Amino acid sequence: MSDTPETPSPGGTLPSSSAANRTLKLLAGPGGLGLRSLADAGAIASNPAVIADVFGATDAGRVRANNQDQFLIAALERSLLIEGSSLPADAGTRLVDTPQARIMIVADGIGGHGGGEVASAVTIDAMAHYCFETMPWVQRRSECSTDELVSGLQQAVLTAQQRVRRVAKRKALDSDLGTTLTMAYVHWPDLLLIHVGDSRAYLLRDDTLFRLTVDHTLAQRMVDEHMMTPQQAQRSPLSHVLVNAVGGKSDAINVELRQLPLQLEDQLLLCTDGLYDMVDDDAIAAMLRRTDRAASDVVNDLIAAANAAGGRDNVTAVLARF
Repeated sequence: MSDTPETPSPGGTLPSSSAANRTLKLLAGPGGLGLRSLADAGAIASNPAVIADVFGATDAGRVRANNQDQFLIAALERSLLIEGSSLPADAGTRLVDTPQARIMIVADGIGGHGGGEVASAVTIDAMAHYCFETMPWVQRRSECSTDELVSGLQQAVLTAQQRVRRVAKRKALDSDLGTTLTMAYVHWPDLLLIHVGDSRAYLLRDDTLFRLTVDHTLAQRMVDEHMMTPQQAQRSPLSHVLVNAVGGKSDAINVELRQLPLQLEDQLLLCTDGLYDMVDDDAIAAMLRRTDRAASDVVNDLIAAANAAGGRDNVTAVLARF
């Protein structure tokens, strides 16, 4: 076997080998800045979380003057930025590995006079900050337990709540401002959901739509206590009264967590109430079943359907097809 290092092009992929050989092969490339992959094509192709069709969009709707919803889709990957080396690698070359996981977040802000969009933005920023700086996602699965992830994500939500309050005080905003938070962390095949409020996560599997989250509203609480039927709750104005949110004056916050394994051909939808209030579950499922259309088209179809039905609220949807 030849000892001559293979020469990658910027953004190119090399066959996997030992870590040392992989690094030397990558560093031995020609001049020129750019990305160079540390992963082989097989590692990418075998990770459905990496090659998933993912898209998100948000719209103010037909009634609200501003949009208080926010969303985020991000891949978590390790990288190495070369700043200088005696080896043949120019400063500015970035080595990137296969993404380890994905995060998807939707947040629906609550609070007038510009407060809602601030609360949702601050909360998403806090969760992204945790994932980037603190969350042990770069470790191997065997080195990072689910308990560690759950504990860390719960603490991240509490940190987000504190940040929302500090920003509200600094900007002299309504102290009641807050936000929902529905976040999916996907480390294939595991899905970990973090949920506060009444945004939702749905899973379409084998043509059947499942709701993965519970609305943290006064109406749902009354259903749980057998004081109202689900049908009555759906029509009740109490269905929009939150009993759990990130921010606000109360220190009490219930971070709902759920873990389940994903399967190939699953579809995961995160959305705010501006979608499901306007488009019922059967119609949502019917649009998700249109696998002849790209995820971006389906998301835009969902938002268009919500607006066609009245668009009474901001509407946000994030869809991942595995």
